Amino acid sequence: MINLTSDNLQKIEKFILDYSGIVISRIPAKGIQEKIGQHIALLGLNSVEDYIFLLKSPSGGLIRDELMSRITVAESFFFRNPSQFKYISTELFSEFVENRRALDLNEIKIWSAGCAGGEEPFSVAYIVKWFLRAKPDAKFYITASDINSRNLEKARQGLFKPRSFRKQSWEFQKEYKLPLTEENSDGYRIRREIREIVNFKFLNLKDIDSLKTQAGSDIILCRNVLIYFEERFRIELAAMFHKLLNPGGMLFLGETESLSSFNELFELKHCLGAYGYRKIRQ
Repeated sequence: MINLTSDNLQKIEKFILDYSGIVISRIPAKGIQEKIGQHIALLGLNSVEDYIFLLKSPSGGLIRDELMSRITVAESFFFRNPSQFKYISTELFSEFVENRRALDLNEIKIWSAGCAGGEEPFSVAYIVKWFLRAKPDAKFYITASDINSRNLEKARQGLFKPRSFRKQSWEFQKEYKLPLTEENSDGYRIRREIREIVNFKFLNLKDIDSLKTQAGSDIILCRNVLIYFEERFRIELAAMFHKLLNPGGMLFLGETESLSSFNELFELKHCLGAYGYRKIRQ
């Protein structure tokens, strides 16, 4: 295996930053250097220069996918920051349904940006399914995206180990009287009627033009993702989220993330003990 020098690592880190916006030092995973070295060895390359050449190559999509799969975080859990989900299901959905006619819109469009293994979008699909019991005529479209192709494949299968479920998972099912999973020999499988609500797709948030496919979103969840990006890109991405949201649309971030420098675009909204950001101007 190639011995990665500090100079070599800087070159790879620069590629990762340019390609994905990710600052490699902000990823908490251990052994990233070893994972990159193993990837180079697996490709049978003799130098980091050859590796970077392939990563930048127009035909290097699979290699880039593999690198992102090795370095990005895949762990999450269901109903993380439960107050946000409670607010969306009990207040925000009803508000949007009432406003559909005024906006000349039909469906409520939700985007989970950086969906990891699927816990977040399936949590959203769960509360959608619950809401539809009272409002069966409401229409929803959920997109879940990630730069990690392995994450997406795992998410599509809808299979999860017990560690993906915390106390709030069982509390939601008890309160909403709706099952989330069915037992499976390999763990827990998300119920089919919930899985079918979510549409998974590959999206690189750094490819700003490709994000235009999410125009007309009512809710964007980009939680615990911005913390891995450089400040300049965070600013660019927040401005893009604002453009993609419908009037009055909501952006939800992680508990440690904020948009304090975007007061002219978003209004901080308290959400049953949590918070979100409402679009306030065009």
